[in-house]
Amino acid sequence: MLRPRWLVALITGVNAVVILAVAGWLVAADLREVRARVEGETRADLALVRESVVHALDVADLLTGRVADRAAKGGAALTRGGPQPLLAQISAVPAVANLHVLDDAGHLLLDAKGLYPSGGNFADRDWFKTLADDPSLQVSIGQVTFDESARTHAFPVARRIVGERGRTVGFVVAQVDLGYFKRLYQQMGAAEDLAFGAYGLDGGISVRQPFAADDVGRSFAGSALFEQLALSPEGTFFGRSPYDALPRVLSYSRLMGRPLVVWASRSEQQAMEAARWRSLGLAAGALSLVGLGIALAVACWRGLEREQRESSDLAGLNRELERSNADLEQFAYIASHDLKEPLRNIASYVQLLQRRYQGKLDPDADAFIGYTVDGVRRMQAIISELLAYSRIGTGQLTLVPVQAGILVSSALAHLKGVIAEAQAAVEVKGPLPVVMADNVQLGSLFQNLIGNALKYRRDDVRSEVVIGCESRGEWWEFYVADNGIGIDAQYHRQIFDLFRRLHPRDRFPGTGIGLAICQRVVERHGGRIWVESVVGQGSTFRFTLPKVRMA
Repeated sequence: MLRPRWLVALITGVNAVVILAVAGWLVAADLREVRARVEGETRADLALVRESVVHALDVADLLTGRVADRAAKGGAALTRGGPQPLLAQISAVPAVANLHVLDDAGHLLLDAKGLYPSGGNFADRDWFKTLADDPSLQVSIGQVTFDESARTHAFPVARRIVGERGRTVGFVVAQVDLGYFKRLYQQMGAAEDLAFGAYGLDGGISVRQPFAADDVGRSFAGSALFEQLALSPEGTFFGRSPYDALPRVLSYSRLMGRPLVVWASRSEQQAMEAARWRSLGLAAGALSLVGLGIALAVACWRGLEREQRESSDLAGLNRELERSNADLEQFAYIASHDLKEPLRNIASYVQLLQRRYQGKLDPDADAFIGYTVDGVRRMQAIISELLAYSRIGTGQLTLVPVQAGILVSSALAHLKGVIAEAQAAVEVKGPLPVVMADNVQLGSLFQNLIGNALKYRRDDVRSEVVIGCESRGEWWEFYVADNGIGIDAQYHRQIFDLFRRLHPRDRFPGTGIGLAICQRVVERHGGRIWVESVVGQGSTFRFTLPKVRMA
């Protein structure tokens, strides 16, 4: 049997572990939430970049296709017209910087801007070699280079010109201007943490923003992007960038039918910075609580030692031990179940600091104090809910005949203010039966379910809540239905897990314990609880209770 002093140490240690575990869970949940948001933003960036790249390629394909058709039908007529017809075509296409027509050996026949001399040889270009090596290939996309004729960096989209007998008679090349994507980058905010591009499947750069002249000729074939591409044609991952060696979140997608992978990324460090500061504030609050518990334990430990040293009589020692045991029991209850008071004291002092020194310190100090206050408040709410959850699981279950309709009326009375605020229509269908249940626990069950139905409402329709009951053989099946935001099917079981949340706290406040309490109440009464829901159409929570008293 543990001695009282060691019991104090054990309780203190357990409480320290619980506090740190709760703080760690909150930190991890916050980081997960931020990571999910950053991933969503990066996927949105990717969608915009992908659309722009596909548009530029479609325009280049259309332009080269038209020129190739004309050249195939009458190449001499095309060259006799000079560069003016080609120049007129590309002037209406901002994404294309220049257009070349070559013969089958790679010699320049025509340059839209008239800057390249006729007869120049392009046979050493990567796109020419690709088309020459594979006669079945009609279009090739090359790496970014500096186009002397257009005086800009561009990547080529080359198309084979096929004569009447199916023989290659030349090539037409559209130089897609990288400035087109620079303008897109500026429209997206040109943030320091934003980057995007399009790479060939060999790792060569076709598009990149921000872009530097040194990027010409670089290859990223061995980067994490291509490792992920080998596993899946699209996805999002966290990793270190081979370009600037910084940790980034990157979304990518391979373009079907084209040998390119498009990607967009943001700096993980900048995205997670605010979450890390919040974590520091929460950790400071948790450590303060642990320090307070240790101080109380040390004080109690020393008091017990002093009492034992001063005891000389066995009867007196027994009396002292009885008193000490009573104190220890009270302390154990306070330390394990009633941390609200220490939390309240910490919150009071931190709020006092906030009121007294707000604006007098640097902005970081104000933010740290704010994070600490927020963390303590959230821990107060969580501890209250955890105590309620614990009491339901360990307290005595008093089963008496209960009129369910009276409990629903009582719950609606408690929620009167919420109903008025939501301007909700609440309907109780038919008389509700008498069941054998714990009056307090069943009342809290109804209040939780109706409160959730009112909380998770939609803004575009008036909130409607219906409460009823149906007979199912040996069971009563109660239900609470609403027309709220609904729940995705993949979360229908997970929402009953402890601390499970599906929405940000700034939109729907709460601790994520309410439905876990509901499930425990129903299960202690021998029933089960589940949800039927469609996103955007509402939810119906159902639970069963036996018609006869449990043995």
